[in-house]
Amino acid sequence: MSIVIQPYRPEHVDQVRDLNRRLRQAGETEFEFPEAAVPIWLPRIDDRRIFQELFVAVDDAGVHGGYIIKTQEFSVAGSCRAIGYYHLPLSEGIVDRSYGLLGSQLLLDALRRQPLMYALGMGGFDKPLPRMLAGIGWKLAPVPFYFKVVRPFRFFRNIQPLRRTPLRRLAADVAAFSGLGEVVLRFTQRDARPPNDVEVVPEFGEWTDELWRRCHPAYAMVAARDAATLNILYPPDSPRFVRIRVGARGWAVVLDTQMHDHKYFGNMRVGTIADCFASLEDAPSVIAAATSVLRKRGVDLIVSNQSSSAWCAALEKNGYRSRPTNFVFAASKKLVALLEPFDSNVSRVHLTRGDGDGPIHL
Repeated sequence: MSIVIQPYRPEHVDQVRDLNRRLRQAGETEFEFPEAAVPIWLPRIDDRRIFQELFVAVDDAGVHGGYIIKTQEFSVAGSCRAIGYYHLPLSEGIVDRSYGLLGSQLLLDALRRQPLMYALGMGGFDKPLPRMLAGIGWKLAPVPFYFKVVRPFRFFRNIQPLRRTPLRRLAADVAAFSGLGEVVLRFTQRDARPPNDVEVVPEFGEWTDELWRRCHPAYAMVAARDAATLNILYPPDSPRFVRIRVGARGWAVVLDTQMHDHKYFGNMRVGTIADCFASLEDAPSVIAAATSVLRKRGVDLIVSNQSSSAWCAALEKNGYRSRPTNFVFAASKKLVALLEPFDSNVSRVHLTRGDGDGPIHL
């Protein structure tokens, strides 16, 4: 029997567990496919316009891979339409050459189901998935990474890329204990003054809908940010998400995460500007508000990924600095056609970590 790609059903669960076990035994410890047929995050229920669907690749021997599509409404050039997010494509081909073509089969099957498709994150341009996407004609663009140091001593004592060799470790410790690092960072990372109408709110209300209607046409592409969608993505009963309202002008969702032996952040307390929305001219005020709230909460470092040049400029205006990113946006041919000329319009695409798997790693 040849491989058939079909919706993930309860009878596939044991076979998916077997697949994950084979992958682990072969040394693949970074990824595994969900061992539940109904998505825990964003199940397709009621009349929701944002949901996930899971698909598996099956033959007589069992399940050999799968992928997930998250469907959500986007505004593209001012018109709203459903677009799919392709994520967690997993193939046994990464450990068994006899399934070497399965990765391509998964992708082609997903495109047949949803030609308007994008991928996000992926670990950098040099990883297998973005290389495959570029090879079949998808357009790729970086989603810049920005950071702002709030507590220089904690930063230099924990930031792992600056502590990987004895010499780097010594330099970071000198910067921490001498105070030199703090002097330099205070000079280069000046705060902008936050607006006066900042409040932390328990959920998104009708004011969010009006903001969405007013502002989405200014973006070449932006996911629906109405109240119903946002309260699904960032549930009011979840204490993890801090929702910041800036009057009627904009909002941000931030995280405050205590890290433990993180490969980049060590034991720092990391603030993340995970999502945000406003008119282009109000973006700096929203970033200033988010920064102020996170600073008051006592984080050591604030990070954010933003694709829009206007939001990147807002971060820079608030003293953030950029570093090389491993976060990549990839658009299918059909989606690129809606964004033409892509090379000039991609800077007006507004994507954050909230548009991918969610802020799951921060």
